[in-house]
Amino acid sequence: MDFLQNVDLGTLLLLGMGCAVLCVVGLLLFFGLQILGTSLHTVVGLVELVGGIVNGGPMAWCGCVTVLFVCAGVVGGALLFASCKANPASMNFCLFFR
Repeated sequence: MDFLQNVDLGTLLLLGMGCAVLCVVGLLLFFGLQILGTSLHTVVGLVELVGGIVNGGPMAWCGCVTVLFVCAGVVGGALLFASCKANPASMNFCLFFR
């Protein structure tokens, strides 16, 4: 117990604050790297999907591309219908829904 006589109270406070800062930095790095990894995984997955569609050839992805175009058409029609509800005089397309 003789070694505790040489320890200053300021040194213990500094060591305690240093440990607390390291814990906070460690937690920030832990969660930050998880968020970064998840984001990059999502982006890489989308790039792989687009690359698979492009490199799949006309026969392998013909049905999938057709479904994507049909979905885009349905979404476009819904947007046009919503614009007709907001302003019926906006275009001639709105005459179909009267």
